[in-house]
Amino acid sequence: MKNIAFLAISMLLFLTACEKTGLNTSSDSTNRAVVESYLQPGLQPVVHIKKQILYGSTDSSQLPILGLVVTIENVETGEKHPLTPTDSSAYVANGWQVESGKTYRLAFGHEGKTIEAVTDIPSKPLQFMASAGSIKPFVFSFPPTFPDPIELTWEAAGGGYYLVVVETTEVNPELVNAGSGFTPPFSFRTEPEQVSSYSLEGRSFQYYGTHRVILYHLNAEYAALYADSGNNSTNLTTPYTNVVGGLGIFTGINSDTIMIEVVK
Repeated sequence: MKNIAFLAISMLLFLTACEKTGLNTSSDSTNRAVVESYLQPGLQPVVHIKKQILYGSTDSSQLPILGLVVTIENVETGEKHPLTPTDSSAYVANGWQVESGKTYRLAFGHEGKTIEAVTDIPSKPLQFMASAGSIKPFVFSFPPTFPDPIELTWEAAGGGYYLVVVETTEVNPELVNAGSGFTPPFSFRTEPEQVSSYSLEGRSFQYYGTHRVILYHLNAEYAALYADSGNNSTNLTTPYTNVVGGLGIFTGINSDTIMIEVVK
């Protein structure tokens, strides 16, 4: 199972009372449901549903909403799949998996109204390739040297958005610049863009060894939410949402992976 935890955008956890003009941002309730779900082909759907936190609240925790009757419907066939609550405060679909190219509708009732969202599952990235299978990182030296980058290319389909995530697979990875005095993160990523290539520079790598390079094909709703996640204390707005009657994100993703080596 591929790790998609990076897709969770923290702004969903700290929604403010201020409203952004756009889809479904009415302020008729202070207890709206906040949805977070990323559907990926070959995996069972998982949906997190929590209560909105208003800006200025002294309660910094976001409580799950329990006891809901939640379903995900295959729009093409009309088949509805009930979701089962778990101990981790999530709702999970048991016995079936998401399929590429399908359209799904999430629905549940909350505070006397129906909360729903619809998303398509993007196609798997096509022709995802790397110009080389290994790369040398940037090492502090005099004079400095700058290794050739690896060029990632793919076939962009249907005007979708693409995001690259690079993460080390080593259990105890060796630092490239061990004397730097800090422990760098084990992964890095790009922003979602409508592009068909990306250059992996040697200076981006902080560890030697095998790295997983994941190319995600994303929907426009994720890109919009990502752009809105730059809110700060001087720009307080509710992030973009595609959830009708509530807040949050219900979206589909797809991906392909290649492996590269960071060598000395």
